[in-house]
Amino acid sequence: MNDKRYLLATLCLLVCVCPSPLAQQAKPNSESNLQTRYVDIGGYKLRMQVAGSGNPTVVLEAGSSESLGAWSDVFSEIARFTRVVAYDRAGLGTSEIGPEPRSFTRYATELHTMLHRADISPPYVLVGQSLGAANLRAFAHLFQDEVAGLVFVDPFNEQIFRSISAKEKEEAIAREDAQAAKRSAGQQAEWRLSKGEALKDFPELRSFGKPPDVPMMLLVAGRDRPPHWVKSVLDEYGTWIAEASEGGLVVDPESRHHIQQDNPALVISAVRRVVFPSVQNALDRTIKEKGVDAAIALYRQMKQRYPVEYFNEVTLNTLGYQQLQAQHVPEAIALFTLNVEMYPNGFNTYDSLAEGYLMRGDREAAIKNYRKSLALNSKNTNALSMLKKLGAAP
Repeated sequence: MNDKRYLLATLCLLVCVCPSPLAQQAKPNSESNLQTRYVDIGGYKLRMQVAGSGNPTVVLEAGSSESLGAWSDVFSEIARFTRVVAYDRAGLGTSEIGPEPRSFTRYATELHTMLHRADISPPYVLVGQSLGAANLRAFAHLFQDEVAGLVFVDPFNEQIFRSISAKEKEEAIAREDAQAAKRSAGQQAEWRLSKGEALKDFPELRSFGKPPDVPMMLLVAGRDRPPHWVKSVLDEYGTWIAEASEGGLVVDPESRHHIQQDNPALVISAVRRVVFPSVQNALDRTIKEKGVDAAIALYRQMKQRYPVEYFNEVTLNTLGYQQLQAQHVPEAIALFTLNVEMYPNGFNTYDSLAEGYLMRGDREAAIKNYRKSLALNSKNTNALSMLKKLGAAP
């Protein structure tokens, strides 16, 4: 398929009514706490599925005209590490149809209402695929204080029509008009929204601007796609990722548009990375903005929520030495003390705490901790050397 023909076909996936044949029925979910609910959001009900526990809650936003079944390959796995919600937008799946005209803002507001009426409180990590990413961006614009992270899965892109002529765009839209007439009322409503935005160069979507600075991941499908198509996505979303305090992107050469079906492990990994952002980065930002005491409190909170493999003694040790280098000795000692508490069998934690006490001028406390370090590791040459300089027996 040449670039132009492929581009037109891909446009249909992004803005037209052509749901994936693999995504229409949800697979059986093995999670024992799976719940299916219908939530009244103001005279009409939306179907939602919830599983798992913990915060933040992951909210899955499907692509154009698709039901919650689009996420069947990843839903259960995400539920293993936090609470996850998938739902049918108004008029799709088994949700009741909502009022028109449809807009990204209306979809985002309906989602927000559904979550709150279902007593699913923020923060939320929003995961949007294809056109669902546009609703995700609207939500992040309207309710940014409730958003903890964003995952864009081969997202809707304002640049999609830039590589074809006006005539080709008109022809593509005309073909989809004919197809849309055969679809459900809810699917037709989504198509009218997509079509209206495309014809006017996406005024509503552009009005949302840059997303809030939260952890972000961008996944781009690369299978059989021309380079300029991938570049168009990276030019917009990639800039946001680069400017975020924490973010990452992957162009997957093996996946087509529905990455969550072609490579579910990649989507699960991206969601996990945003649900559990870097401990080091979070503590470093907190120290700069609120001080060491706030960072220590945050560390304790994260320790309760995060999987154990996200922690090691190097994190606090590094932060402690940063404080020592800045001549913030009490703050360094506080961090080293916490590290000893968390890793009482780590010889280096005591060695570092001894360094802090020595810098404060507390000779006895330094000797005590050097000896403890040496007891845990008799080959710790630094402790041996420092005890000798301090005139103390090992």
